Amino acid sequence: MRTLYFDCFSGISGDMTIGALLDIGLDFDYLKTELGKLPVDGYRLKQSRTVRANISAMKFDVEIEGATEGPNVHPHRDPYDHHHSHKDHVHRKASDILAMIGGSGLTPGAKRIAVEIFTKLAISEGRVHHVPPEDVEFHEVGAVDSIVDTVGTAIGFDALGIEQFVCSPINVGAGFIHCQHGIYPVPSPATADLLRAATVYSKHATTELVTPTGAAILAAVVTRFGALQDFAIDRVGYGAGTKDLGQFPNCLRLMLGEEDPVAGTVPSGNVTVIEANIDDMTPQNFAYVTEQLIAAGALDVITTAIQMKKGRSGHLLQVLAPPNMAGALTKMIFEETTTIGVRFHSANRTILDREIVPVDTEFGAVAMKISTLDGRIVNFAPEYEDCARIARQKNIPLKTVQLEAMRSYLDKAGR
Repeated sequence: MRTLYFDCFSGISGDMTIGALLDIGLDFDYLKTELGKLPVDGYRLKQSRTVRANISAMKFDVEIEGATEGPNVHPHRDPYDHHHSHKDHVHRKASDILAMIGGSGLTPGAKRIAVEIFTKLAISEGRVHHVPPEDVEFHEVGAVDSIVDTVGTAIGFDALGIEQFVCSPINVGAGFIHCQHGIYPVPSPATADLLRAATVYSKHATTELVTPTGAAILAAVVTRFGALQDFAIDRVGYGAGTKDLGQFPNCLRLMLGEEDPVAGTVPSGNVTVIEANIDDMTPQNFAYVTEQLIAAGALDVITTAIQMKKGRSGHLLQVLAPPNMAGALTKMIFEETTTIGVRFHSANRTILDREIVPVDTEFGAVAMKISTLDGRIVNFAPEYEDCARIARQKNIPLKTVQLEAMRSYLDKAGR
């Protein structure tokens, strides 16, 4: 299986990712041609060879026409992640960016990955600032160069034909950053939220090493966090960060190769099932427990009414978890429920490829979840949260919004 391994010993950002992709073979002219399909202008792309702690690395830059150099021109921007200042101060909503990508001439694969990255970012930013994801305004990521960084990364992944993404433990850095909202700890709140499924540490650098863009890339594509198993390396590339950290190499290393999906210890379809029988908890509390477990990284939470010993009524709580999240979720179950014991078993699952496609309706934008099998669409449905939010705001029946979303999608797809 063609696998890309993120070796994040010095964190990750959008421009570092593209730099490393160029270093392992992404064609620069192809990247420029594909990015030209976006309705975005006023920038120039540049690649250059540089050195970080005596390691040769590729530096990728987006030069904004008319931008003024200087660290204080755009204070929300971390100088480690990005390398230039902005004349572009337009705040773009997530729904606008998704519509921009969806309406472009990019390949289906690049669109799918780019939409997933921005969707992950919008959900986390929305959770941090307590606003609906589609209404999140990207002060930083909405800037021209960051749209280019993110979509360019998706173009690279698609062009290189990568089937699986694996990531090392991630060095997040340390300290505090100054941004538009104030002084935030490292990692920033959105970055920390995006790294829920990852293994992180802090070493060697007192600065922000993982940016929200970099974290969103990992959250969107990585199927496993951990060490490589039975991996045959084909190419190795280094993407340079802007900041020179002296003897510590400020680079992202990408390794492209083949991994045996059978020999690996945790197949991409492997999940841990956590179960508990509960007969002494107030039933309405299960809704809260479910919400907390999902927010903490559970893949799914199921509650089933059962009859237990001595004829007592109870509930079976089942939590589907990524294997590396089982411990944290088990702790939460003990803290939030009345159970005194849980059991585990491992299960393999097969899932359809999925993508989120925004559609416009007379009531507002709604995200459609599209599921495919061997490239063929087999399921599609509007996201419940979008429809419920619109129904409450417009004071109309939920089923009316759902029907309109389905109708709009079918019209857009020509069905």
